[in-house]
Parts: sequence; C-alpha cells; structure tokens
Amino acid sequence: MIRYLLVTTLLSFLSNAHTLKDILHHIDKSPALKSADMAVIASKERALATKGLNMPSIDIDFKAIHLKDTPTMILHFPALPIPTSDLPMGSRDNFEGEISISYPLFSGFAITSKIEQSRLKAEQSRLKRKDLQRELYLKAIELFGSIKSIESAIKAQKKAKKAMQDALKKAKGFYSNGLIPPSELYNIKAKLYEIDSTLAKTHSQKTKLLNMLSYLSDTKIRYIEGQINTKIPSAKILKQLAHKNRSDILALKRVLNINDEQIKLAKSTLYPKVALKAGLKRHGDTLSLNGDGYTNADNSYIAMDINYNLYSGGKDIHNIESARYLKLSNESKLIDYINRVDTDIDNAYSDLTALRYQLKSASMQLKAQREYYKLTLGRFENQMASADELSRAIASLANAKAKKSAIIYSIEVQKARIGLLGGLGVNNR
Repeated sequence: MIRYLLVTTLLSFLSNAHTLKDILHHIDKSPALKSADMAVIASKERALATKGLNMPSIDIDFKAIHLKDTPTMILHFPALPIPTSDLPMGSRDNFEGEISISYPLFSGFAITSKIEQSRLKAEQSRLKRKDLQRELYLKAIELFGSIKSIESAIKAQKKAKKAMQDALKKAKGFYSNGLIPPSELYNIKAKLYEIDSTLAKTHSQKTKLLNMLSYLSDTKIRYIEGQINTKIPSAKILKQLAHKNRSDILALKRVLNINDEQIKLAKSTLYPKVALKAGLKRHGDTLSLNGDGYTNADNSYIAMDINYNLYSGGKDIHNIESARYLKLSNESKLIDYINRVDTDIDNAYSDLTALRYQLKSASMQLKAQREYYKLTLGRFENQMASADELSRAIASLANAKAKKSAIIYSIEVQKARIGLLGGLGVNNR
C-alpha cells in the first residue's frame, strides 16, 4: 500500500512538472506575445491598405437637391418698355447620379514610397515581436535557473537538518550520562530551529519564483524538471550571428530602409502629379435622370489633372534635408547599438570565465568543509569538540553545497544568456 502511494505521488509529481522547453512553449502563447501578434497583424493590414493607393478608385455618387426658387435668367431689353424679363433656366428639383473611376498616373514616386514604408513598418513590427520573445525567454531561463539553485539549497539544508537531528540524539545521550552541560543541548536545538527558519524562508523564495514563472508563461507551474543545457559558440562567431540574426538590430536596419523611403517621399513634391478620371454622369428633375428640359441629361466625361507646385517657400527642400539628416542620425544610432551588443557579448563571456573560476573555488571549499565536518563529528563523538563547533560545521557544509550548486546553475543561466545575445536561433534547447 505504501509502495502504491509512493508510486502514485511520484507519477503525479512528474505529470505536473514542467521542463524548460515546456515553459518556453507556454511563453509563445502568453498574453504578452499574443498582444504583439495582434500588433503585427495590424501592421500587415495597414500595409495592405496602403497598397490600395496604387489601385484605381471606383466611386458612385448620387445627389438630390430641392431649390428654394426656380433658377432663372434675367434678360435686358433697353429699347422695350419692359427692360427686363425673367426666363426659367432649370427646375427646382434636381437629381444627379455619377459612376466614376480615377487613377493616379504619376505621383512623383510618393505612392510607391508610402507602400514600401508601410511594408517595412510591418516587418519592423514582426521583428519587435521576435525581440520581445527573446527577452521573455531570457527572463524565463533566469527564473528556471534560480529555482533550480534554490532547490539545491533546500536539499542541502534538509541534509543539514538531518545531520543536526542526529547530533541532537547523540547530545541527548551524552547529556543523560552527564557528559555535557545543558547549554550544549540547547545550542543544537537552537540551530535546528534556525535551520527550520532558513528552510521556510527558502521555500518562500522558491514559491515566489514559481509564481513569477507562472505569470510569465501564463500557466500554473508547481514543479520544474530537467536542465538548461545550452551550447554556445566562440565570442567572434556569436557577434557575427548577433549582427545577422538579432531582431532588435534588424529592426534598426529596417528603420534605415524606412528613412530611405521617407527621403523619396519628400523628393516626390518636386515632381508634377498626374491623375486620370472618367465618369458616367447623368442628371434630371426626376429619379429617372432623363434631363430637366433645359440642359442635356448626359454629362459623362473623361479628364486629366496635372498639378505642379512652382514655389512653396522652400518647404520641400527643407523636408528633404530633414529626412536625410534623420537617416544619418539613425545610422549612427545603429552603429552605436551594434557596438553595445558586441560589448555586452564580451562582458558576458568574461562573466562566464569568472563563474567557472568561482566554481573551482567553491568545489575546493566544499571538499574542505566536508572533511572539516567529518573531523568535527568524530571529535564531537569523542568529546573533543563542542556542540557549537559541530553545529557550525554542519551549517558551513550546507552553505558550501548551496554555494556550489548556485554557481553551477549560474553558469548554465549565463550560457543561455550568452546564447540569446546572439539571437533566438543560437540556443539548443
């Protein structure tokens, strides 16, 4: 029965545990990325809408007008006794219907520039979404590594508690035989309470991190399993990958493309605008649109409009210069950003090297603390060391184990961080 319960509990634990791959999969469906997805779709729709500027426009127009007075024409007859005469020239009720088609033959490249700008902005929105995904992945990996580190600390603290409980049993035996004073016994009990307090605090920290990870991935995470396991290239190769694949860098490059189109758009004001329009148009004094008895009912037409601005107070030239300088500014911004990314990569590798040296130090410290604990335990059992010395040895051993585990997971997180500095495609997960 006990075995059955243990197996059931283990299966339940495993079914609720999440690997890093599971968590990243949930992040892909999180509200933050869904919001970014909707922004991408909105940008694509705006780009499609802008394409309509280069298509013919077909319109239907209908007007119904009722005049207060009948339109008249006044004739002057100076030689007659009656000098003027009012003649009707139209009806009071007027109806007009028109179906027209218009097409911009030439806009000085303004329309094509607007279409390309809109397309580039849609691409920029997609790249921003991808960079947000990279940042969320990095945050999730950091939380995952922190939780793993805390789990190792909890394991070390539980072992310390078990060692302290064993020491308490021996101390009680010594005390019952009058070999140690009560203070020795109380000291070990105090250390046990201290370990319980530390365990409670560590469990609280783990719960908080799990809650943050649950929020980030939009799913309830109670347990995690597996490792991070990231393989990274050399710093030189990673920089090349970053320049080629980093979404934030590519987004800044799209800004330069948008600036190019903005320059073309500004230059378009220096060219004439040519548009063609044709329409089937009829009017009348009834809905049949068969004329009003005064003018012809059919007013269909074809027209061409040519517009060219001769002078605008220098506005066009200044707009062109403004667009050029904006591109120069963004070019410098891109160079500075790439240099900063390269610096971040160099610093990240430097931090990784430091962590590896820290791991060597922590390994030696753990080895020394383990030997010191064994020595102190033997001395305590032979009445050569106090309970306080044993308690400190147990606590130091637990801290050394926790420190080494923390550095191990810090290295894994740092490797994952380095991988993500090169873009989403670098990490092997």
